[in-house]
Amino acid sequence: MTWVAWRQQRLQILVCLGVVVAFAAVMTWVRFGAAAIAHDPALVEATYERYVDYQRLVLLALPVLMGTFAGAPLFAAEIERGTHVFGLTQGISRNRWWATKLAVAGVPVVLGMAVLGLVSSWSDQVLGALTYNSRLNTPMFEVQGLVPAAYTALAFTLSAALGLLLRNGLAAMVLTIVAYVPLVGVVASVLRPSYATPVSEVAPQLPEGAWRRGMTFLDGAGNEVPSGVAGCVGRFEECLAERGLTVRWAFHPADRFWSFQAIEAGLFAALCAALLAVGAWALHKRLRLG
Repeated sequence: MTWVAWRQQRLQILVCLGVVVAFAAVMTWVRFGAAAIAHDPALVEATYERYVDYQRLVLLALPVLMGTFAGAPLFAAEIERGTHVFGLTQGISRNRWWATKLAVAGVPVVLGMAVLGLVSSWSDQVLGALTYNSRLNTPMFEVQGLVPAAYTALAFTLSAALGLLLRNGLAAMVLTIVAYVPLVGVVASVLRPSYATPVSEVAPQLPEGAWRRGMTFLDGAGNEVPSGVAGCVGRFEECLAERGLTVRWAFHPADRFWSFQAIEAGLFAALCAALLAVGAWALHKRLRLG
C-alpha cells in the first residue's frame, strides 16, 4: 500500500520538495553573501531590500499552496476517477488506505517546510533592519522557525478532509485557501499577542528585537500624559528629555520567539488533529464504494 500511495502521489511530493530545495539554496546563498558585507549595514540593505520583499511574499504563500497542492487531490482525485473502489476491495481496510495516503503524501511536505522555516531563520540573521527589527512581528514570525510547517500541515489536512467530504479536488482547493487566509490572520492578530503577558518597562527606547504592544508617556511625577512627543518626528529621545517625559513600554521580548513558535505550532497541530477526525468520519460515513 505504501508503494502504491507513493506511485500515485510522487509528482506532488517531488514538486513540493523541489521547491523547498530551490528556495533553501537561494536563502543559503543570500546568507553567505550578506555575511560577507555585514560590516556595512547600508550596503546590506541596498543589496537585499528587494529580495527580502519577495522572500516574504513567497514564504507566506508557500504553506497554503504546497499543503493544498498535496492534500486536495489526495482522495478527491481517486473518488472522481472511481479508482478508490479498486483500492478498497483488495483486502485493505479503509483506515489503512486513508492513513497510508496521508502519511506518504503529507509527512515529506511538512518536514520539507520545517527545514525551510529553519533555513529562513538562519539566513535572515544577517539581514539586520530588513527583518522589521523584531522576529515576533508579522510577517517575520510567519516565515521562520516551526510555524511554516504547522501552516502547511493545516492546509494539507484541511484540503484532504474537504476532498473526502466534497469529492471534488478543485472545490477542496478553493475552500482551503478561502478558510486558511482569515484563520492565520486571526491567530496572528488576536491569539498570538496573548500567548504570554507583555512585559512593562520604563525606558527611553524599546528593547532591541522586542514586539511592541503598547506605549504610555509619563511625566516627572509618573502620571500619564497624552501625545507626549507630538511634533517630534526624528527627535524622539531629544523630545522626551526636553519635556521631562519617560515612556512605559508594553512588549514581548525577543527571547520569546521560540516559545511563541512552539505555542503556535501546537495550536495548529491541535487543529490538524481535529481535521483528521473529520476526515476519519467522512471516510466511514460519506465514502461509498458504489
